[in-house]
Amino acid sequence: MACNCKTEIEHKLLTRFKEMSPEAEAHEVSLTGYALILGDELEQKGCMKIEAVADFPLRKGGMKRKTQLQNMIFTFCPFCGEKYSRYEVVVSTDASAVPA
Repeated sequence: MACNCKTEIEHKLLTRFKEMSPEAEAHEVSLTGYALILGDELEQKGCMKIEAVADFPLRKGGMKRKTQLQNMIFTFCPFCGEKYSRYEVVVSTDASAVPA
């Protein structure tokens, strides 16, 4: 990652959590929603799950509700707006677009 937002925010959240729960022990905080991206370099980028739901027609008639789950990778830090890298990330759910 180009910025330190994840580390800084986790530290602030941990400090606040310790203040709010002083009777507890072994406090831990971690931001979820980050993915490791393999390429020329191993990078950590923010991501978010996408759930797309629609009713599709059946051959026999009627409709069936289907859900498609996908992941969206951020190209900019959601906290400070700094661009993650010079590489553009393209995510496709089309199996024919994946090289063999």
